[in-house]
Amino acid sequence: MQSFIKPVLLAVMLVFSAIVMAQQPKLELEKYYESSGNLQFEYEYHNGKLHGTTKEYYESGEIKAELIYKKGRLTAKKQFRRNGDLEYELKYKNGKKLETKIEYYSTGEPFRQRIFIDGKREDLEIEYYKDGQTKAERNYVNGKKEGSARGYYTNGRLQGDWLFKNDEPISATLFYKTGEKWINHNYFDNKGRLNGVSKEYNKEGKLMALRYYQNNDMVKRKRVGSGLRWWWELRY
Repeated sequence: MQSFIKPVLLAVMLVFSAIVMAQQPKLELEKYYESSGNLQFEYEYHNGKLHGTTKEYYESGEIKAELIYKKGRLTAKKQFRRNGDLEYELKYKNGKKLETKIEYYSTGEPFRQRIFIDGKREDLEIEYYKDGQTKAERNYVNGKKEGSARGYYTNGRLQGDWLFKNDEPISATLFYKTGEKWINHNYFDNKGRLNGVSKEYNKEGKLMALRYYQNNDMVKRKRVGSGLRWWWELRY
């Protein structure tokens, strides 16, 4: 009888211990800067593993980073500048690592925002002028430029509209600062270099000249007379 009771008691004790461990409250720990004694880290543990929110502070007291853990695994992170601006954000979604990185001018204004999925650039990349206006937009798919890429003048008008496929330019239209179409580039080689004839327009929208390119360098510019504009438009 005793030989039967001992294993039963042992099993009951193991189950009870597991229940106690599962119900163990979160353990909150803190770490301080040695030089000033100010708070540096706040941790949350559960069952001996990081679980919940971990916060990191600058020595002057501002929040530096927030990290979210689940059973010891990092699931999200936000990193901040001293003034509170977001500098970096990390998330995991459907097994993929999603990152948003924001770069700033030395004077503090946002310069560029980029998105990475598993380390490769994805979606819209945006650059800014110091006054906050958009300077450029580029679309990425799996780390390569795809689709439209646009640049803007400081007055907000479109400067250039490029079309990319698999990281290579297919066409480009440049504009005057006042908004009118200026140059059409349609002849790129398989290395993305201008090789061929581009059309230059005046502000009235009329073909003004032909530009001849070799390996991105303009080797000749030929003015077009009004009587032959229709011919050159059809030919190129």
